[in-house]
Amino acid sequence: MDPERTILVIDDDPNIILFCETVLTHAGFRVVSAYSASDGWEVAQKEEPDLIVVDVMMEEVDSGFHLARRLHGLLPDVPILMLSAIADASAKVFDISSLPVSDLVDKPIEASELLSKVRHLLRME
Repeated sequence: MDPERTILVIDDDPNIILFCETVLTHAGFRVVSAYSASDGWEVAQKEEPDLIVVDVMMEEVDSGFHLARRLHGLLPDVPILMLSAIADASAKVFDISSLPVSDLVDKPIEASELLSKVRHLLRME
């Protein structure tokens, strides 16, 4: 595994961040985190991560959607894995087809699924 791969995790739930940090660090990735959309934006600019994991609902119900659009403008080649406790409902309520995200998955996510998604998006498997 390339230890230089950096993953940015943006979520307002400290437990989700801790889970992602633990799973991804154990798998050999470098993980940086942010607890809000605004902090995530700042960290993305500074770190230029290889992959971004972002929650849909943070400060506002659709903070993650707006952030994903901004991040895609900043880092167009960086895959975005969006997590949502209401992924199915989000797909019905919001037009996610226009979102620049690589995948949208339900929370909670299993460790094996998180690693599989990350490796796939980074073209490691």
